Amino acid sequence: MRRWIGMLFCVAMLAGSGVAIAQSRNTAGARKPRQTLQTRQRFLLDKSIFITSDFEHRNTPTELAKWMRTRGIAASNAFNKAKGKIVFVRVQAIDGAAGNDAWRMEVGTRLVTVSFTTENSLRYAVEALKNAVERDESDGKYYIQGGTTTDWGARTTARDREATADAATSLRPVSDLEAAVKRLGGKSKEVYLILVNSDSWRMESPSLELAGPAKRLYPTDGYYSVRQLRLLADAARKSQVEIIPTLELFAENRPLVSAFGHSIFSVEGMRFVRAAIEDCVKILKPNKICLGRLSKQADMRYLEFISDLASMLNVELVIIES
Repeated sequence: MRRWIGMLFCVAMLAGSGVAIAQSRNTAGARKPRQTLQTRQRFLLDKSIFITSDFEHRNTPTELAKWMRTRGIAASNAFNKAKGKIVFVRVQAIDGAAGNDAWRMEVGTRLVTVSFTTENSLRYAVEALKNAVERDESDGKYYIQGGTTTDWGARTTARDREATADAATSLRPVSDLEAAVKRLGGKSKEVYLILVNSDSWRMESPSLELAGPAKRLYPTDGYYSVRQLRLLADAARKSQVEIIPTLELFAENRPLVSAFGHSIFSVEGMRFVRAAIEDCVKILKPNKICLGRLSKQADMRYLEFISDLASMLNVELVIIES
């Protein structure tokens, strides 16, 4: 009992500087209104339209062309013969957007350029393009009104606060995370990198994949691979910044329950929690690991389990108190 009290005191001391972090990081920025600038131009949709994207997103043009054909809009497969083109381009950032999870659609008379930053924003951009298709009742032709539209979801990089980088809420390019860690590291040499929260599991977990249907564990728009996380950790070390991986596992985790059917506080669930923490330590090789904010769901048995696991893995445990 004395050892347990001593451990809690040490944890509280370690987390002292993290209290403000926990409070601020849960406050997401308010969503900005969509920016739209229309022109008199029209992009006509006819059989001479060619749709293209990079190789990684090659299915997007195919699916969009199918959608058009079901509505009587033809698209050409001949790039050289096409009078108009719709191009999908992945970019690092969108100017004027509040965060990184954003897209922009620029419509001219001969070219529509759809820029996006994440898989999530690509889906929204495709839906926006579909919704922009109109039909001229005078001649029956389909068109998209000219102009520029910029939008972004509620999930943005605005959740980065003080010494906390949010890599869980939305899938961000690794280059963006590297920049965020370096920027935050200029103020604090320790940066809390949130990889798992109650709704999103963004860290590749090989041990959980072996345990069962872990594909349901990851968000549909993707996660960070072992290789990406190691590259991120190496970049942080070169910048003399210590990453403290943060897996918010002191409250129920919906992705894990959905994938395996067990509460993280059950005996079976704690096996999965242990596997995830072991994977995290193996991948990132941190000196410290944070499991987020204490909650009423985490009883003494669970806290002792986490404490013993941290000692066995030789990492310092950080708990953020409410």
